[in-house]
Amino acid sequence: MESRRFFIAAALAIAVFLGMQFLFPQNSEQKKLPGKADSTAVHKTVAAGSTGTATVSAQDSAGMAVAPSTVQPTALPLPTTRSAALPVVAAETLTVAPVAAKRDSGADFHFSNVGAVPVAIVMNTYANRVHGSNGPKVQLGSDGNSILKYQLVTNGGQPVDLSHTAFQSARDGNIVTYSTPVAGGDVRIQYATVPDSFISHVTGTVAGAKNGSYVIVQLPQTFAATEPDTADDRNSLAFAFLTKREAARNVTFHSLDPGEKQLVEGPVTWIVAKSKYFVVGLLAPKKGPEFTEATLVGGPRATKIATHATGTVVIPVVNGTFAFDMYAGPQEWKKLNALGRDFDQVNPYGWAFVRPLMQPIATSVIRLVLWMHRALNLSYGLVLIALGLLVRLLMWPLYQTSMKTSIKMQILQPELTAVQNKYKEDPEKQRAEIMKVYQSHGMNPLSPLLGCLPSLLPMPILLALFFVFRNTIEFRGVPFWWMSDLSVRDPYYILPLLMGASMYLISWIGMRNTPPNPQAKMMSYIMPAMFTLFLYREAAGLNLYYATQNLATLPQQWHLSRTRGMSKPKAVVATKDAAATGTKGKEKG
Repeated sequence: MESRRFFIAAALAIAVFLGMQFLFPQNSEQKKLPGKADSTAVHKTVAAGSTGTATVSAQDSAGMAVAPSTVQPTALPLPTTRSAALPVVAAETLTVAPVAAKRDSGADFHFSNVGAVPVAIVMNTYANRVHGSNGPKVQLGSDGNSILKYQLVTNGGQPVDLSHTAFQSARDGNIVTYSTPVAGGDVRIQYATVPDSFISHVTGTVAGAKNGSYVIVQLPQTFAATEPDTADDRNSLAFAFLTKREAARNVTFHSLDPGEKQLVEGPVTWIVAKSKYFVVGLLAPKKGPEFTEATLVGGPRATKIATHATGTVVIPVVNGTFAFDMYAGPQEWKKLNALGRDFDQVNPYGWAFVRPLMQPIATSVIRLVLWMHRALNLSYGLVLIALGLLVRLLMWPLYQTSMKTSIKMQILQPELTAVQNKYKEDPEKQRAEIMKVYQSHGMNPLSPLLGCLPSLLPMPILLALFFVFRNTIEFRGVPFWWMSDLSVRDPYYILPLLMGASMYLISWIGMRNTPPNPQAKMMSYIMPAMFTLFLYREAAGLNLYYATQNLATLPQQWHLSRTRGMSKPKAVVATKDAAATGTKGKEKG
C-alpha cells in the first residue's frame, strides 16, 4: 500500500514536471487553428501607378492581398485611370510625442504620409537590453518596414494596395489626418493618439463605398530583438487573437511553416503581433462592428528560428467608415486590462487544455504581486519572497492534514499487511476485512490519495508564475541582490542550486522515522535534480519564489517528522497485535 501511494505521487510529479518541457516549450503554442488553411482567396495586388496614386517607394507588400473568404465580390470593377489633377505629394514624417511635462512616459508615434501608416513607435521608458541595460529606447518598426499596411476593397472590386500611396497630411495637436483620392473616391485615415499613452484611435472614411467593402490591415511582420537572450526573444514572436467562437489563442511564428496560410474565423474582437515583452494590437471598437476575419501566413526562414510572418485582419467598411483602436507598447497587465475586451489575455497562459485553470490563477497572481508592490512599497524581489511565504502559510493547515493522514497510514499499514497475508487466497474476504480496518481508524481506501493532494495544490501557482515570468514586463530589468534582472536566469545559478538543495533537504527530513523505502530514497535524489535542471535557465524571480517556499517548508517538515517518530511505538504495538492475531488464526486452523 505504501509503495502504491509512492508510485501514484511519483507518477503525478514526473508527469507534471517532465511533461512541462514538452507541453510548455520555449517556442510556446503550436496548435493549428480551426478552419481551412486555404479557404482564403489570394488576389493579385494592383500594381502601383495603376490605382491613380503617386508611387514613392517599392516596399514589399507580400501577404497583403488576401481577400476575406466571407465577403463575396460584386461585378463592379475599380477605375484604373489616373486623374490628371492628382497632385504628387512628397514623402514626410510627423511625430506625435508625449507632452513636455511627461516626456518620460508613453511613446513617440512616427507617422508617414506614404501609406498613411505609423512607421515607428518609440517606447520612452523601456531600453533595448540586447547590449546591456543602458541601450537605446525600444523601437517598434524596423528595417524600413511600417507598423501597419493598408489595402482597400470597395464595392466588390480588386484590392488596392495603399502602402505605396502618398497621402496629403494635416495635423491638429495629437490628431493626424491623411487623405487621398483613390479609384475615383476620397480615402481619409485619422489617428487620434492619446497623450502619454500607447494608444491611438484610428478612424477612416471611404467616399462612395457601399456596405460589403472592407479594409485589409497588415500587422508587423517582425520585431527587432530587445532582450539579452535574443534567441528566446525571437522564439517568443507570435500572433494572438480573440474571437467570438473561442477563448484567446496564441500562434507562434515558429508554428507556421513558410507560406502556410491559416484562417481565423470571425467575428474577431482583437488581434496582435508580439515579441516577448512588446505588442502591436488592433482592437475592434467597443460599440462598433467587430473584425470580419484574419489570415496568418508563415514567412521565409534563413535559420531554424522563425523571425517573420504575416498577419492580416479584415475590417468592414460600414456606411463608408471603419474604425479600430491600436495599442503599441509593453505587455503591461495594468495597461492591457484597462483597455477592456479581455485584452489582458494577449498572453494566453498555459497550453490549451490547462488554460481554463491557468488563466484565472495567473491573472490573480499578477494582481496580487502588483498590489503588494504598490501597497506595501516593496521591491519585486521582496514581493516574491513574501508571496512564497504567504502561499506556504496558507498551505500549512492542508499540509498538517496531509501529514496526519500519512502518520495514520503508517500505523495502519501493519494491520493492512496482516489482513492481506491472512486472506490472500480469498480476495472478496480480503477486501471486506481491509474495509473494516480502514473504518476502525476513521479512514477509507481513498484517504492516501486525498492525503497527497495538498502537496500538489501549490503546483498551479508555480505553473502560473512560470507563464507570468515568460512575458510579464513588470519584472523586466528589475535588480535584486546580486541579480541585475529578475526576468532572466540567475547569472551565478545560486538560486537554482539553493532551490534544488532545499528540495532534497525536505525529502531527506520527510523520510526520517519512516520504514526504509528504496524507491522513495531514489526519488529524493531524482526529483531535486530534475527541478534544478528544468529551472536553472528560467527567470531568477521564479527560482527565488520556489526556493523561498522550500525554505519555509523546512520547519513544518521537521515538526511533522518528529510527530511521526513519536507515533512509532503505537505502530509497533499495532504490528505485534496484528502478528498475534495471525498466529492464533493459524493455531485454530
